[in-house]
Amino acid sequence: MTGKLKPIGFYCDTEYGVSMQPTLAGSIGKFSGNTEGIVSYLRAGHHYEVSGSGFRDECHPEKPVIGALSIQTDGVWIWPSSYPYYVENYQAEVPDDLLRLAEACDWVPPSFSDDVDFEDFLPFEE
Repeated sequence: MTGKLKPIGFYCDTEYGVSMQPTLAGSIGKFSGNTEGIVSYLRAGHHYEVSGSGFRDECHPEKPVIGALSIQTDGVWIWPSSYPYYVENYQAEVPDDLLRLAEACDWVPPSFSDDVDFEDFLPFEE
């Protein structure tokens, strides 16, 4: 790894969003590529941090809890576990660079041992 991890899916208009990141509302409906491949890649990413919290479907009027919140990475990108859900269910935008990387890896992200320290590569202050 070199440089900071690239953040994606930390939508500023969601419960666990990060300011200065794009909105979920502005990302919806912008992906029309290989949904199955990219969702599989994203869900298989290394779990950098696991939370005891759940995440909600921010697009659904009742905002049901739909999964456990964790932070995942492939060593280049970093995303919340909610991101593949939004790609799969709402065609949330996927950057071309991420799509090309995932496809080049045959839709399988690299694996990391649990003792790999990503701390110096995080794009946000904790």
